[in-house]
Amino acid sequence: MKNFNVIKLLCYSGLIPFYALSILSFNINSIIIFDIFSIYSLVILSFLFGSNWLNLIIVQTKGNSKRFLFFVILSPIFLIICEIFFRLEIKFFVYAIFYFLVQLIDNKFITNFDYLKIRKNLTILVIISHIIILINIYSNGI
Repeated sequence: MKNFNVIKLLCYSGLIPFYALSILSFNINSIIIFDIFSIYSLVILSFLFGSNWLNLIIVQTKGNSKRFLFFVILSPIFLIICEIFFRLEIKFFVYAIFYFLVQLIDNKFITNFDYLKIRKNLTILVIISHIIILINIYSNGI
């Protein structure tokens, strides 16, 4: 893969807001920190689902690709509804689950093993950041 180190650097630098905000939330007990974290997470999830949509269109495998297409297209809409109507702790839990689901879809349709390794590591680290912020919410009763 061309520019693999640049791609890797850009992918991992996307973790900076997740961890900066989750650690900052312990020091600054403000709902704004949680909202920024939530919106950033929603933007990244929407981007990942958009990337999956493109992969599903290009791959066009037989069988259950229609089911995956509907899931990939409707997930950002569901996540926006979550952002608007769900409580913080439920929202972060749902987002963490959807990061895992995006990873499963990537594993099914992407064949680049180097990229899949990066995505697996990123998914684990992003889910951990969601767990950290959930710990803060529950420990501070926000």
